[in-house]
Amino acid sequence: MSADSHRFLRATRLIANGLLAALTALLPTCLCAQPRPDRFDPLGTQQQMTAPPVISRVPDVVGMAPCEFDPPRTTLSLEDVAARALCRNPLTRRAWASAQVQAARLGEAKAAQWPTLSGVLSGSRNRTKTSSANSWASQESYNGTARAAELAFDWVMFDFGARSAETRKARELLIAASESFNAAVLDVLYTSARDYFAALTARAQVDAAREAESNAAQSLAAAHARMRSGVASMADELQARTAFNQAKLSVVRADSALHEAIGTLALDMGLTPDVPLMLAEAPVALPESAPQFDAIRTLLDQALDNHPRLLAARAELQAAQASIESTRAQALPTVRLQAGLSASNRPAASFDAAGGMSSTSRSNYVGVRVTIPFFEGFGSAYRIREARAQADLQQANIAETEQQVALNVWKSYEAVRAGAQTVQQAQALQEDAGLAFDAAQSRYRVGVANIIELLHAQDALVAANQQRIVSVSDWFTARLSLAASLGKLDLGQIQNR
Repeated sequence: MSADSHRFLRATRLIANGLLAALTALLPTCLCAQPRPDRFDPLGTQQQMTAPPVISRVPDVVGMAPCEFDPPRTTLSLEDVAARALCRNPLTRRAWASAQVQAARLGEAKAAQWPTLSGVLSGSRNRTKTSSANSWASQESYNGTARAAELAFDWVMFDFGARSAETRKARELLIAASESFNAAVLDVLYTSARDYFAALTARAQVDAAREAESNAAQSLAAAHARMRSGVASMADELQARTAFNQAKLSVVRADSALHEAIGTLALDMGLTPDVPLMLAEAPVALPESAPQFDAIRTLLDQALDNHPRLLAARAELQAAQASIESTRAQALPTVRLQAGLSASNRPAASFDAAGGMSSTSRSNYVGVRVTIPFFEGFGSAYRIREARAQADLQQANIAETEQQVALNVWKSYEAVRAGAQTVQQAQALQEDAGLAFDAAQSRYRVGVANIIELLHAQDALVAANQQRIVSVSDWFTARLSLAASLGKLDLGQIQNR
């Protein structure tokens, strides 16, 4: 091996060793606690993603780890339904993936503040022969291997805060994405809880319809007995039979509504709608007196301060304002520190039979590069205008979101306040209707009342049972809606308060 080849190999080793040393110095600061390669997060952006407190009660939620559930073979409580819905609902998965996208973009913005170090190794086999018709001209040829190695360093030292503004923008967008994930969790909890109570309501409707069918059957038996004894006409039995058939039809409709509610709840949990579900009774205490609420002004302040949708909108406004600073700074000069090492070896031309020697070259440089954007067709001016318009648009979005949150709180507050009183009145109505039906049934058996009075009392009892079931369901839904509108839905409080 020639001396030039030895020198080239030595220069190549020096460059490779320099590259290895630089990487060895950088890697300890880049390593993080995540052992899995797909979770490598050297700048710690994943740690800035926030999850709502309810997530801590549900292990392995939405992408943090796989959610595995056995088929539902036992009775499902409200928390069981919520856990399955949080893990399997596409809304939470999409929101979590969006937050991860923003975390990666924050990492990209942070990475721009670091220097870049790149190395290039190349080699090629060259063979060239040049001849001339002139016998006096020399014949030359190239035959050999060309090698080159280069190590380049580049670091933006000063850019009038463009990278800092981009990092701040990405951080605010990550906060917005995290709060949007919290809002998605809130929506899934509300939807699954609402559908859970809707299924319980449908089941109660079935029980009430079957009870009404039993009462109608008793009335039909009484009318039939009176007709056989000759103290009532065929019309009494026919009216009682009509009421009995209507009661049976109500049972069929209630069963269909129950199947529909169970299928909807199964879809919330990521199951097929034909999966049979057994639901536990929700231990919710009914109001015995008018509930005591905080002042509506206090509730509104809480919602405007803590609702995740408002927090996300405000973070997006901060990101829009940071974008203005970044766009303005990008139109200003930048200062870069640049350095590099390179070495190459190539065969030299040989003339006739004299042979040739290979050539080796080495170079290095260190310098500062200043880039000054003098004119770019007024593009920067319009980019700044666009960024300012985006900030104004986000201001309007915040105002709209505040109005919507306040409206939801107000409506839910009034629904809960009126719903508690409605439940009390519906309970009293049911009790009175039950006593009236028992009295009418006794009076009809002894011949004091007619069939019209009995059927009227029977219909009143059915209506009272339905009103009580609907009022209780509406009260549950109103409480869920109020908690969701405040941005702090807690299933434990919903069930026990």
